[in-house]
Amino acid sequence: MATRLVMISAVVGLLTLVFYLAMNTANIYLLLSDGMKLRAEVILTRDNAEEMPSFFTDEFLLDDETLAIGLSEQSPYVDYRIDSFNYELSMESMWAWPWDNTATATIVEKVPRIVGSVRTNSQSLLKAGLISATPPPWYGGRYTVTLQRIGGQWKIAGLRQTQLIIEPTAVPSQPK
Repeated sequence: MATRLVMISAVVGLLTLVFYLAMNTANIYLLLSDGMKLRAEVILTRDNAEEMPSFFTDEFLLDDETLAIGLSEQSPYVDYRIDSFNYELSMESMWAWPWDNTATATIVEKVPRIVGSVRTNSQSLLKAGLISATPPPWYGGRYTVTLQRIGGQWKIAGLRQTQLIIEPTAVPSQPK
């Protein structure tokens, strides 16, 4: 009887562990997918930056050099109106113990298509040959992501690029 009780307890414990691992994996995948797409959107368009604290820790937002450049006048996209872009994210690996408040994941991010046009106030730069008619390609890559659970919610706390992926040339949009 005691052996049966121990086996049942072990099976219940293992099922509980698997459930929480699956739940963390699903939550983290959604967070990474939505959060990293929002990050790309903010860098490309400078829109919706106020939504970023829902996905990223405050420390990350303060330290993210790519985001800082994307929001500055030095952004390679500042002279372009981005109409749309295709975003791809794949999660290669992820690990988070159910009782832990940190997790790590390896992702690959790509933006294979950017549709945009030169802003009206930047047409002189285009005519002078200082900028292209199409937005510059996105520099995607493979990343190691650190996540933290804060108040029961996962947030992206760190992003370290381990491989650079240069996307093909962007697509110009038709004038409106």
